[in-house]
Amino acid sequence: MSTPAREGSAEPGSKSRRRARTGPRAEAAILDAAYELLLEHGLEAATVEAIAARAGVSKVTVYKWWPNRAAVVMSAFLRKSDDVLPYPEDFRIGQVEDRLLRMAESFRGATGTAVAALIAEGQFDPEIARAFRDGYVNARRRQGVEIVRAAIERGEIRRADPDVVLDLLYAPLYFRLVVGHRPLDDEAVREHVRLVLAGLRPE
Repeated sequence: MSTPAREGSAEPGSKSRRRARTGPRAEAAILDAAYELLLEHGLEAATVEAIAARAGVSKVTVYKWWPNRAAVVMSAFLRKSDDVLPYPEDFRIGQVEDRLLRMAESFRGATGTAVAALIAEGQFDPEIARAFRDGYVNARRRQGVEIVRAAIERGEIRRADPDVVLDLLYAPLYFRLVVGHRPLDDEAVREHVRLVLAGLRPE
């Protein structure tokens, strides 16, 4: 006759499952769990405890790779956003509309939900704000500035501050996403691109 499990003890097989989730498998499970919690319940629900529980690992395993929940959530977000919103290899006038339409489409889905949640929480949580700014915004802008600078040197667009060019291209999408005063639809994106490119084309 088997001995009943003590109250509060791990369920049968749980230790073996945790032992199996080590290395890359555990890391992937943690990132998947963090992203799912972010989308399903918002950033507030994506605590280290909740992430560990959903991933089937211990909190110690989470802290093995990340110092805090902000770092975990940002790693999970970046893992998804890099696939959805990759930067082009170079800047071509004829490709701007297509790229921004793709970005708007992703902002209407899971990526937009995650971005809006991170921006909103960043107003109250300095760690989240710093992680989002340094890990996502600034990292992408460094790459974007180099792409725009190369386009200026080729004569693809007029001479201008690359940072301002990036603001002109992307800021309206973030504004509609976060403020929600008007829908982020394709018609608005096409009109935005038409006006911006009119100012960016070489004289």
